[in-house]
Amino acid sequence: MTEARLDGIGEIAPGAFGVRLAPCSCQRLAQLLLPVPGSVVWLVAFHPIATAAWTELALPLSAEGDPERVRARLPRYDLQFPLDDFLARLPRLQARAGMLAVQLARAVPDTLLMEHLVDDPQRHAVLQRHGWLLSFDLPHDGAPAWVESPDRAHLARIVGG
Repeated sequence: MTEARLDGIGEIAPGAFGVRLAPCSCQRLAQLLLPVPGSVVWLVAFHPIATAAWTELALPLSAEGDPERVRARLPRYDLQFPLDDFLARLPRLQARAGMLAVQLARAVPDTLLMEHLVDDPQRHAVLQRHGWLLSFDLPHDGAPAWVESPDRAHLARIVGG
């Protein structure tokens, strides 16, 4: 996955670096996100409920209607928060089914969809054009997380601190 490793940090694409962290929870994000004013945190396909069990949820069934209580399972959302709002909500979040959080310097445009980037060899360049600051991929709370950033010095501070 990495070409060269130095202090645990590898260059994974031109101008993009990654490091594997020790097992952690999604709460670790509070120390990892860059304090960039105006930045946003994009939770990609976030699963608030980890099991495949059917449950009662209030969900919008159309863009015009109010949420309705329905039996549903496996809800997943792309969510976008200003950095301060995300940090205020983070203590209530869990990543039982994993968490992919992407910090960008500006709002995620409607046309940027992670499922279009997954297999794109230019995904880091695309993210950088949209102000990419950091990505945090945690399979589930208690697992090692993979962190990527165009800012190698920030990753070095993470590893060193």
